[in-house]
Amino acid sequence: MNYSVKNATIQHANHSNECSLSAAHGVALITTNAMVCVFGTFGNLLVCVAVATVPRLRKSPNYILFSLAIADLIVTMVCEPLVVVILGRMTFFNDCAISVERPYQILSRLSCSASVFHMAAISVDRFIAVVFPLHHRYIMERYGLKTMLVTCWLAPIVVPVLNRFVPKSFPKAFLGLGMFVVGYLVIFVCYSLIVISLVRHRKIRNQLTSIDVNSHVEVRVAVTLAIVIVVFTASWFPFFVIFLSSGKLLVKRYGIAFMWVRTLALSNSAMNFLIYGSRIQNFREGFATICRKSFGFLTRKISRTVTYNVNN
Repeated sequence: MNYSVKNATIQHANHSNECSLSAAHGVALITTNAMVCVFGTFGNLLVCVAVATVPRLRKSPNYILFSLAIADLIVTMVCEPLVVVILGRMTFFNDCAISVERPYQILSRLSCSASVFHMAAISVDRFIAVVFPLHHRYIMERYGLKTMLVTCWLAPIVVPVLNRFVPKSFPKAFLGLGMFVVGYLVIFVCYSLIVISLVRHRKIRNQLTSIDVNSHVEVRVAVTLAIVIVVFTASWFPFFVIFLSSGKLLVKRYGIAFMWVRTLALSNSAMNFLIYGSRIQNFREGFATICRKSFGFLTRKISRTVTYNVNN
């Protein structure tokens, strides 16, 4: 009897140690995830409103960005608040918050997988636009856009369903990792072909004329693609590295390292709108217009409220 009580006490103590964070790291993680939640939600909503309200942005490629922003909103509006709750419970109550962790895992896998496929779809769209510019509009409007959007949302749903039919001896984490690798390979191959195409066309133009009027555009596209690859890799690569040991974590499940790596991965959903929005002139102008109108509306609303209160 004494042995059982002692054993239960030891197990409880170990569980508390596994599910606890220091105050310094806990507060830092909570603050970081809260900032990603607010900033990412604002940015992705801005993308959605811009595509929906600005006429010059209503083009097939931008609808992929709209759908990507929806996937990122699931992360910033739903997953990030759940992470904040988990971190709060671990920091102040030494509790792993399993009841919160489970819905977080389901939604985060769906949204993050969808984000990966959306980025792959954007890379395919850019590949067609740069390498086959004369056929881009026809391909996207005829069947390309619909196929991409269906794939981006269907694949993240199908893979978890397949997990139920996979033998228990097979590491299920490999399916998620494989989906990530496939999406990243599409991105890398498409962007590599785009750069090769741009370099080839630049050499041809340099042979024909000493003035390359499109050099600035080519450099800007190359820089944008480099930013996409670097930021995407920096955000997600560490998270998947820790799963490389036969589907088992290389770090402690609820440890500080795991929480920071997960925070870095989720923060990518607050970066996408900057990469695909801020470097595109039409988006910048659309963002500025929306912000001016929103600020003007709020200013008029506050002014009317103050005037009403003063008069009464």
